[in-house]
Amino acid sequence: MLTFEGLVQDIIQRRGKLGSKEGADSAQDYQEVWSTFGSYVRSCLEQRRGLQLNSFCKIGWTIQKKLGKTAYRPYFHFSDSFIRSYLPEAARKHAASVAGDLCSFEDFNFSKAALKFSKQLTKDQVFTMLRALVQRIGDSIADGREMEIGLSDVGKFVCRSDREPRFIFAQEFHKQEALTPRDASGSALEKAPAAPEKAPEKARGQPSQATTKGLAVAKEAGTIRMDSVPAHAEDVKGFDGGVQRPMGEELPKSASAPGLTALQFKRELAFKEAMDRHIAAMEAHAAEAVAEKDAWDCHVNECLLQERDEIQARKERNHLNLHFLKHQMAMGEQKRKEQRKEDIEAASAHDFPSFSEVHPDEMKDFIKGQQEKVRQALDDQVRTNNTLRNLAKQKDLALELSQLQANREELAMLRKADRGDAEDALNICSKDSKDR
Repeated sequence: MLTFEGLVQDIIQRRGKLGSKEGADSAQDYQEVWSTFGSYVRSCLEQRRGLQLNSFCKIGWTIQKKLGKTAYRPYFHFSDSFIRSYLPEAARKHAASVAGDLCSFEDFNFSKAALKFSKQLTKDQVFTMLRALVQRIGDSIADGREMEIGLSDVGKFVCRSDREPRFIFAQEFHKQEALTPRDASGSALEKAPAAPEKAPEKARGQPSQATTKGLAVAKEAGTIRMDSVPAHAEDVKGFDGGVQRPMGEELPKSASAPGLTALQFKRELAFKEAMDRHIAAMEAHAAEAVAEKDAWDCHVNECLLQERDEIQARKERNHLNLHFLKHQMAMGEQKRKEQRKEDIEAASAHDFPSFSEVHPDEMKDFIKGQQEKVRQALDDQVRTNNTLRNLAKQKDLALELSQLQANREELAMLRKADRGDAEDALNICSKDSKDR
């Protein structure tokens, strides 16, 4: 039969060691997480509320009204997700919800569980290890293994060979309890006998009946103050600040009778003020968390927008690249077609490689024809060479004649220049002789 220790060992073997370097510390962490879950459940049950873990189950009370009294019956039901994932068809029918009025259920708060009901666990540890335990319990139920796992002093999970898992509450939760007032320790209050009329008002630190009724009326009106409560110094001894009183449970109207002492009343007021401070601090933390969440959401949205823009730009680049590649492929195909067309035209310009054998009777005529073709080609070649040679000679002769003409013109120009210089010299000499 599978127990909680075996369950933890299976988790450690399958998922590895979590929470510490040693397997014993990991098992202790799992034990503390399970104890935290049990303490959370018991706290909610004591406050006449239920606890709901969406991935596992709902534990709470069914409300029955008989003869003007309200009685509570323990209630357990696996969550729909757990039933769909792990329970067979027969167990699903067995786990059908019970008809009737149910108490209010509180969603499992991992932060509250880690801070209030554990010693050293964190929110992440509670979430991770509790999820591993729930998954392993579901796998064991689906495999048909027998198990019996206790949940603190609340009850135990039992699964037998018939594969019908159920939760058995402890005996104290099976007693029908009417809705009765409860004191600071969580036990039912009994109406105290009225004080004697001649009793002194301040005897043993107890207020008189009139004073108590006045305080009760003032408390209900919400106008009472801590310094207006008559009390002696010894009345505040053992003041616990409302720690032992279950949270969320208000003082019933029947407790405002003369049986309520000044110490109890001050505890109620102190608890209310402490609760107000706690709620204010939680609201401040919640506002800070909401602001951080909004900032984080804004950052995530900006990152998503940037990622979308980048994806869109990448798509556009890929589209342009695809269009360019298609254009290149089309150009290459057109070029291959044109090249093939040119090759066909070039191949059609001659009869190579068309080889045909000449008939023996036509061999001489073929040879003569070929000789004539060769002779004609040689004659054309000789004629072309002679023509080119004559053209070159004519070009050289024309060049020589033009050069000779240029030389003659240059000599004539030089002679004319010499004659002009001599005449100028004679003119100068004749002018000098006349001057003398």
